[in-house]
Amino acid sequence: MNALDLMSQTNYYTNIKGVEVLVDNINERLKILVDSHLSGSVVADITSFARAAGLGKVIANCRSKHLLSFKNCGFQLEGMINGYFKGEDAYCISFFIDRQRAVPADQAAANTILHRCVVEHKRIAGRRCHPYTIRNAEQADIPQMIQLFASVFATYPSPVFSSDYLHKVINAQVLFKVAVEEGQIISIASADMDKFNLVAEITDCATYPEHRGRGILPNLILELEHDLQRTGFLNLYSLSRAINPGINQAFAKLGYTYRGRLVNNCHICGSFEDMNIWVKSINPGGIQCKTRLVTVQVEL
Repeated sequence: MNALDLMSQTNYYTNIKGVEVLVDNINERLKILVDSHLSGSVVADITSFARAAGLGKVIANCRSKHLLSFKNCGFQLEGMINGYFKGEDAYCISFFIDRQRAVPADQAAANTILHRCVVEHKRIAGRRCHPYTIRNAEQADIPQMIQLFASVFATYPSPVFSSDYLHKVINAQVLFKVAVEEGQIISIASADMDKFNLVAEITDCATYPEHRGRGILPNLILELEHDLQRTGFLNLYSLSRAINPGINQAFAKLGYTYRGRLVNNCHICGSFEDMNIWVKSINPGGIQCKTRLVTVQVEL
């Protein structure tokens, strides 16, 4: 499945027995958007709908008071996002319709990368002086942004190859930061903002190969953090490719805490991949993550 194939897939929202869900055809999954008003029979109807639609996975971020109900319906706990609901933790749960999708792709390699990030990382604060300029992306940047995304990702879980999509979300729903050198965008990172819950996902991280290893992405992420903190956001999280050392190292060095792994969660770079959950509070009075990460098993 290439980028054009994915763009032809249409995601849509629908309602099942009073529960709003997102049918995510790009990633062959269904996301339950609210966890209230759910009974065992409604959850069964949702999973039956997803199975009939040819989807392989049902996911949700639920509150602690609903966690047992989901577990009783066959959902598995894969991780958590601290402070997701205006400071209240969210539990990342999944129901695997396709049993093969519950099998991690390369667990040993992912665990090795995570162990190195957790045990060996050194905190960084970003570099104050660098030869590139960091600024908010603008509508006029969209062609260059698409070019960069397309060069880095064979497939991607959101429609970043679509100019219509980027025109719609840029700096309204999604805050994009770009690093520019000699008039060329060389790196991108974004924050997908949930303004109701005051939480944002750090995502869409991409750098041209020839510019990697220069610490550009950490500086972009720090600039995003500063803007989000100034506008009142409480907590951040990111879902990072478990087999990509660089991006996991970046979040570990920036003070993010590992909180679990979502197995075969999304279609990226040509196949389904496991995604590591990293979280960080940017409010001094916010939720702080305190976990013992002696092994790669996150303690919830």
